[in-house]
Amino acid sequence: MPKSKRTKARPAPAPAPYETFANALGKPVDGVEARKVIDALGGVHRVRALRQTVSRYDPDEARTVAWDFPSAPPAHRDVPTHIGVRDGRIVWMTLPPSLVDGVISDRAASFRLPEDDEEVFRPRGADWSWAPAIIRRAGVYLLDLDVMQGHWDGNYKFPLTPRQAESLRTDPLLYREVWDRLVRICQSRRFFDDPATLPADAHSHINARCGRG
Repeated sequence: MPKSKRTKARPAPAPAPYETFANALGKPVDGVEARKVIDALGGVHRVRALRQTVSRYDPDEARTVAWDFPSAPPAHRDVPTHIGVRDGRIVWMTLPPSLVDGVISDRAASFRLPEDDEEVFRPRGADWSWAPAIIRRAGVYLLDLDVMQGHWDGNYKFPLTPRQAESLRTDPLLYREVWDRLVRICQSRRFFDDPATLPADAHSHINARCGRG
């Protein structure tokens, strides 16, 4: 019988400089900075959509996919090797520390674009505890809503047009009505059975009460 050939294990890639990964944040995946990261992680990746949970919704996260790198050796099983890609740009990375030169840790080496959320309005007063805030992120308005959901608190962000944000800011009764209805949507059986229904249900309500403009 012919002898079976043994395939040699690929040697682990040498740790790449910290700057190799840091410089790729915010850069397009077809750019030179991203190419250096992809090469450092072995070059082979699989793309998967992020799993949406019932305790969080963020339109940016909903547009993010994970590039998993099965050929990059993990430091241990609990540390994945992947980068987050949103709209064709790298927005975060989670890597075994052994792949990053100069990082000495048992935990993952994380790289993430800085948060740029700016609170522009929140109702004040005893009657407005847990009230959602209107925030601005890169020029886009979002209604930032926290919801008490039993043993955990959910956080949900819903896009607003500038006119919708102004309507809410200047009309407390409208603000309260939209807030109360969104809480009921986030606590509904429909949402828990299928979290993918949340954005459309929430936006339909916001558009119906605040207009689409």
